[in-house]
Amino acid sequence: MDIDDLIKEGKYEEALKEVKGEDDDSKLLRAYLLYKLNRCDDAIREIEGISRIETYYIKFECYKLLGKRDEAIKTLEEGVNKYPYSHFLYYALSQYYYESGELDKALEYIDKALDILPISYDYKFLKAKILFAKGDYENSLIYLNDVISLNPKNVEARLMKATCYYNSGLKMDALSEINKAIDIDKNNWYLHFLKGKIYLETQFYKLALAEFKIALRLNPSADMYYHTALAYYLLNLYQDADMFIDKAIGMEEKGIYYALKARIVKGLGDLAKAKEYAKKAVSLDPDTRKELEDLL
Repeated sequence: MDIDDLIKEGKYEEALKEVKGEDDDSKLLRAYLLYKLNRCDDAIREIEGISRIETYYIKFECYKLLGKRDEAIKTLEEGVNKYPYSHFLYYALSQYYYESGELDKALEYIDKALDILPISYDYKFLKAKILFAKGDYENSLIYLNDVISLNPKNVEARLMKATCYYNSGLKMDALSEINKAIDIDKNNWYLHFLKGKIYLETQFYKLALAEFKIALRLNPSADMYYHTALAYYLLNLYQDADMFIDKAIGMEEKGIYYALKARIVKGLGDLAKAKEYAKKAVSLDPDTRKELEDLL
């Protein structure tokens, strides 16, 4: 088995034994394999004195793995200063800042990468994510459209696009995009949840219930039980709503869950009990007081 096959199978220790040369390419490959084996200090030593783009990237990944943030950033900045047309180093630096939540810095460096290679799918997708995280949905959509045109089966991009529409108040556009995403990934619980949420907010409660039940089957969490209960409640099916809200509360006690429980119990005709649940809701979450004034 040759080195490439060993690397593909994750047999890094065996691959390392096969790298015999002392030329720069051999040292860079050894350093990469040492990094994959979490031997970062050895990897860094292996490529000291080698001035190649790969050197900066491997050292960056090593410092990142070691938790040495300042050294990681400094290494990439040295790399882009030495190789100002190395778009991949700009991309790596942007990705690192994005993951750290430093969005302005991330945007600065991804723009530099795109200035050099404007047709890159990965670079456009990262810029879309950065703009999305900054709440700039209008411009994020521009890049998401490019990404989806290049890869129509990118469910993450379609979900982001749907969320951009949703957060911009364009719920029907969001619904259309969600349906396209569901055609690709029918078992994505969050897609069904978001679809149900749009139906709920547009008062198609039966359709919302159907989507929440799919989401619940795929992700049986307290929040899914809560939304299923809410849909039943809005359909005036109080017994069913009561059963599902009890499931939610059994998994997690939250003010909004008890607020809905109070409304359901009131619908079932037990006003005294409803008031008890309303007090419990406010004790857990004071923000629920306003919607429960009639029960306090």
